[in-house]
Amino acid sequence: MTIMRIKFEDDSLREEFFNLIKSNSKKRWVDIGGKLRVPRQTFDRYRSGKQTMPEKLFLSLLNYISEKEQRNIINKTIKLQDNFGQVKGGKKAYLINIKKFDEGRKKGIHSIKLSRRKHTKYLFSDFELTPEICEFVGAFIGDGFFNCYKNKLYHIEFAGDSRYDLDYYKKVIIPSIKSIVPNIKPHIYKVKSRNSIRIIFYSKELFCFLKDVFGFIPGRKGFSVTIPNNIMSSKDELIKSTIRGIYDTDGSIFFDRRNQYKKPYPRILISMVSKPLYLQLKSHLSNHFTFYEKFNEKRQIYIIEIYGINQFRKWMSLIGFSNKRHLNRIASVAQSG
Repeated sequence: MTIMRIKFEDDSLREEFFNLIKSNSKKRWVDIGGKLRVPRQTFDRYRSGKQTMPEKLFLSLLNYISEKEQRNIINKTIKLQDNFGQVKGGKKAYLINIKKFDEGRKKGIHSIKLSRRKHTKYLFSDFELTPEICEFVGAFIGDGFFNCYKNKLYHIEFAGDSRYDLDYYKKVIIPSIKSIVPNIKPHIYKVKSRNSIRIIFYSKELFCFLKDVFGFIPGRKGFSVTIPNNIMSSKDELIKSTIRGIYDTDGSIFFDRRNQYKKPYPRILISMVSKPLYLQLKSHLSNHFTFYEKFNEKRQIYIIEIYGINQFRKWMSLIGFSNKRHLNRIASVAQSG
């Protein structure tokens, strides 16, 4: 098995990565290195950038930082063959290596597009949209990430809270993915101290499914992600399933218990940075619900809030939730009231 090593795009990113680990863990470097069984001098070489680190160690260190921070770091790192060698020379040589890598990545993505056209049709020619697949797509919109790296590593990832989301991914999302790629194997990474979880799939087939069938673009998608056109132009049932997946991963429900309300007052909320996604949700939800909407200039996010007991009941009838994080909260209020 080829051992892969991790290289940061620039020194500032590497410094940011290790600063996040230090501030989040509140531990000394000697303690962190000792826990991971890495000799102190070797660990210092990774921190200083004198040596690229093994992928296994990189994945372990990611567990010290938040899901959002993980995505930012992963999207700006490079995976190299173990025999690539250490970085040599000054800044000029370093920039040349980065330029060559970027050129190679572009060629690789282009070759995927050319070589997979016929094969993709073969793989997905009989594919039909189902509520389960659409819910998976919604979950990917909410909490997913995917990319292809130079070494042809196809990386698809979901990030969530280990206390609330693991059951949802095991019972809802992973079975949906296996209906597309039966032999796929999820890699589950949990960090109890931070209550975080990462579900990672290494699959060219799933990568092409997301890219070719639904038109998702590899890399960061926050500001531009949308519900795919082939779902938006399909049955209302399938659009609702997609919205359920988005809210299961990126939405929330809470019950306002202020004295002005006789009973806990339900509010279903979601916020996003993607204006196109916001406009899609706003357009479709307005067919069934009255809601409060706002653009928060300070945080640069769009907010939609559906409120009130009658609208809550309508939501549960038309769209509902699959994630126990939401269902358990609803059940606890129902039992107390």
